[in-house]
Amino acid sequence: MTPISDPALPSRVREVLPADRADLERLVRIPSVSADPDAAPHLWASASEVAALLRGAGLPEVDVVTAGDSRPAVLGSRLGPPGAPHVLLYAHHDVQPPGDPADWDSDPFEPAERDGRLYGRGTADDKAGVAVHLAALRSFTDGLPVGVTVLVEGEEEVGSP
Repeated sequence: MTPISDPALPSRVREVLPADRADLERLVRIPSVSADPDAAPHLWASASEVAALLRGAGLPEVDVVTAGDSRPAVLGSRLGPPGAPHVLLYAHHDVQPPGDPADWDSDPFEPAERDGRLYGRGTADDKAGVAVHLAALRSFTDGLPVGVTVLVEGEEEVGSP
């Protein structure tokens, strides 16, 4: 496989980062706590938002899917050039319960920047994974050099029963 040697790629990554961060913040605001049965509507909202973001990032085939009574997952794909490898990207859009509000310096579902770091439930685990995949997809403005399938599931934090 030939390494990607596009000298403009770092610049394009920098260009997409502000929108990517805004998308991450929007996802963090959705309290998609998979362990809370009352949060089911939020899990569906989170999956719908991820699906819309993947479509907006250029994936022509995106569906929100379930297996039996599972929580919603998002599956998107795009073919690559003929003969190119196909890559699977994984993340999850569900989060752990926030616990005691007294343990937080700010609302866990309202992103807050402190000292150059973004805080909020899901900012790292794993809505940031969704954001990283979006940034990569958006950075290849001339088309992806590989085929890609993106799986963003909604029950990693409960062991994906």
